[in-house]
Amino acid sequence: MRNVMNIYITTGRRNLKYAYVSIKSLFQNNRTREIHLYVVSEDLTLEDMLHERMLADRYGHFIHILRFDEEKAGEYIYIDKKDHWPIGTMSSYWLFHELLPEDVDRIMVIESDTVIVGDLSEIYDMDFGDAYAICPGPEHKPENHRSFMKRIGGDTLTFVLSMYNVERIRKEFTLREILQADEQVKRMAGYSQMEFTFGLLFRSYIKYVPGSISCIDENERYVEELGYDHITACEKTAKILHFSSYKDYSKPWNPVSIMPGYVVWWKYAQGSPYYKEYFEEQWKLYDKVKQEKAVVVKNVTYRNILLCAFVLFTAAAVSTQWLVAGNFGMGVLLFAEAVLAVGVSMGIRHTGIWWNKRQGRNNTEE
Repeated sequence: MRNVMNIYITTGRRNLKYAYVSIKSLFQNNRTREIHLYVVSEDLTLEDMLHERMLADRYGHFIHILRFDEEKAGEYIYIDKKDHWPIGTMSSYWLFHELLPEDVDRIMVIESDTVIVGDLSEIYDMDFGDAYAICPGPEHKPENHRSFMKRIGGDTLTFVLSMYNVERIRKEFTLREILQADEQVKRMAGYSQMEFTFGLLFRSYIKYVPGSISCIDENERYVEELGYDHITACEKTAKILHFSSYKDYSKPWNPVSIMPGYVVWWKYAQGSPYYKEYFEEQWKLYDKVKQEKAVVVKNVTYRNILLCAFVLFTAAAVSTQWLVAGNFGMGVLLFAEAVLAVGVSMGIRHTGIWWNKRQGRNNTEE
């Protein structure tokens, strides 16, 4: 058994209050060995992490901040501005060659929207064999994710609770090759995504641990595909609960869709120095949603007014052609063209709405 566990998490000043719950649950449930938590961030300092360092001291663990230059990374990474995850989530591309100390030979991933509910030692101590990565099995990934990976010739990789053979990856892949794999993903998916990139890069060399005993994701897609009973059963055996989300940004602290595991997150949030902020931030998020809805209603109202004006104008034009010019055929033609224009416009609008919804369901936060 190893005496040390190396754990990686990405967060920043904006989300540190939520990452606190992940860090607290990690330290509380893994006391048998020394944890070195590597926090990759663009803006955090040790002073910012006073509360988290107090937790580390209490349980005999250590926190290291690894500085990540998001501006530089932005030259290589593409994430649509409409998506809610930051460039920092792609820091794993630079993890092996530039961020981690040389003496780190393996590392396990958690995220700031997780709760660690079990001892990670058994998975951490697994033998890589000839694998570059060990991660939860693909059976819990949505069907569209698995189908996409199959289509591009890669394997399904789950990032949360994934573990990497850092020593071997350093020897057999360059940073340039990792970024080239990301370029291929961008061409096929339209954006950067580390699960796609590593699934492509490490294909045929990924070892799986059943999701039921490693990590269970909870969001509307997983509940829809796996069902309430399966997810709640996995909560009793999994080591990590991951609250991934879509563009609605549904999280335990922003419950757009209520998931069974949210109660577990709030259990660990008790006593957090940020507890009051969880509520205040959610109120701000909800106010923003109300403002956005008001804008939509206003826009819809304007559209209806414009549509009515258009219909009345068309009726007037038809009547003029018929009554004044005596050209009934021209009036009918104008009317037909107006109906066609309205139909095409409505078709384009509905197609746009459908496409936006589809994109929203296909894009998850990792």
